Amino acid sequence: MKQILKILFFYLFTSNVIGQIQIKGNMSFPPIEYNAEKLEQTKQNIYYNYTYVSNPKKTEKTKSSLTVLQIGQNWSKFTDFNTLKKDSIEEKFSYYKNLGAVELNKLLAMRAKIGFKKNIFKELKDNSLTIQSKIYKKNYEYKEKISNLSWKLVNDNKTILNYKVKKAVVNYGGRKWIAWYTEEIPINLGPYVFGNLPGLILELYDDKKNFHFIAIGIDNKQKEIYKTIKKNTIKTSKENFFKAERNFHEKPENFITGTIRGSANFKKIPYNPIEIID
Repeated sequence: MKQILKILFFYLFTSNVIGQIQIKGNMSFPPIEYNAEKLEQTKQNIYYNYTYVSNPKKTEKTKSSLTVLQIGQNWSKFTDFNTLKKDSIEEKFSYYKNLGAVELNKLLAMRAKIGFKKNIFKELKDNSLTIQSKIYKKNYEYKEKISNLSWKLVNDNKTILNYKVKKAVVNYGGRKWIAWYTEEIPINLGPYVFGNLPGLILELYDDKKNFHFIAIGIDNKQKEIYKTIKKNTIKTSKENFFKAERNFHEKPENFITGTIRGSANFKKIPYNPIEIID
């Protein structure tokens, strides 16, 4: 049974049909463990539509999701909006005696909607980043200093959400990035790890348009900025994380332990990382 579940969950988390799969029957699973550290309340929330290319050989095919930048006094958090919904479901299910097919299907359906698969925390006073992500079933976390990005300011402007925005360009993570920021909101933050401009970034994309964030809404509602705490999280370096992520896409069978490895034919998973780390 455990071996069947391993291969099932592998395909659930790596295929495009995850949202179509339904678990049936009277299976019962132990409740999900959920723990989170509350950091602070938000002062502002910026919502970005995120469009991305997952297969670099099929750049005409894009996917999209909703992401959010939560800004507090000492912290900011950038994540997928559906990750927040998933966490809420997991917290609720953590109090259940056991989980059945209905609960698992609800959780899997929500996970299928997540497009941006990282949680990015900026400790503003400490000038540090903490990045959480997942590779197959393993949770990873790494830290780094906030990069002092050397933006080139360009004499160009347009309007986003009725804010006048200016253009800037930078090379980062093996890609050329274009940002549109507004000095009307003097916050030097933006999507993913980007910032260090004279105002909030309302649009960000790489020159090949593999990754594109554009603000679609802003509010000042108070929301909880929290950091989930997962058991057995692998604390690593940025370089080792991207190496493990690349290895998973190139040789996914290495991440499936047990006798099932010998009977399954695994194909490479298309890999198009937001940062190109050699």
